[in-house]
Amino acid sequence: MESWRVINEMSGCKRAKEGQVTGNSPEERVNSWFTHFRNLLGTHPTVEGAEEEIPAVLTNLNIDEGPFTVTELARVKSTLKQGKSAGPDRIPPEVLKNCDLDDIILEICNLALENNNKPDI
Repeated sequence: MESWRVINEMSGCKRAKEGQVTGNSPEERVNSWFTHFRNLLGTHPTVEGAEEEIPAVLTNLNIDEGPFTVTELARVKSTLKQGKSAGPDRIPPEVLKNCDLDDIILEICNLALENNNKPDI
């Protein structure tokens, strides 16, 4: 720590108190904050060879991109733990696991997948 104090002293760098933005007026503090983040985020990194196309490492991943299946739903239902609280849909896991709602759940999930949009809860 002593070495950083000496370096900052020699360079004239004054560090703001942690959690405080430097400046005597609100305008100066806004400008200080803006300058800090502009310097931090304002320029795109330059990487040599970034224009080159990156070759795909794996091309055949054997991932099914089709609609969800009854088998997939059954596998997921088997992992549900009873006695846990409901999720944002407010449906308890016991209802999802023990009631015959598979057709409805599959239809909702596949519509969401097809339209790339989740249903409003």
